[in-house]
Amino acid sequence: MEPNLEELRNALLELHQAILQAQRIRYERDHGRVDSRGELLQLVVRHPEFGWLRALSALIAQLDEWSQSQAQGRAEEIAATVRALKTLIQPDGTNEEFTTRYWALLEVTPEALVAHVRLWRLIAADGS
Repeated sequence: MEPNLEELRNALLELHQAILQAQRIRYERDHGRVDSRGELLQLVVRHPEFGWLRALSALIAQLDEWSQSQAQGRAEEIAATVRALKTLIQPDGTNEEFTTRYWALLEVTPEALVAHVRLWRLIAADGS
């Protein structure tokens, strides 16, 4: 059984937020304080150190778009997104840069690890 769109989006947002906060802390250690949400958003969109997060951000944007539409076939789209998400966040994921940075960050960021486990339980429930 596929998770519903709202559950999936909330779990993915929780994970994204935990990872983003950890990446922000790493960035600030090397480059100094990020003073505002606007500055952080610009870093996420443009800075190479945040580039690896864009794959996860794109999946969130996709879910947001679907939640605002009444398009038919949403179940198939959600299933495809869940498959892409599983491929992205598993230890042997196909996006090498994401996988390397993601798992290194999970090892040192308890909040991100907890969010990962919650999301994984939600998306692994369908058995595919």
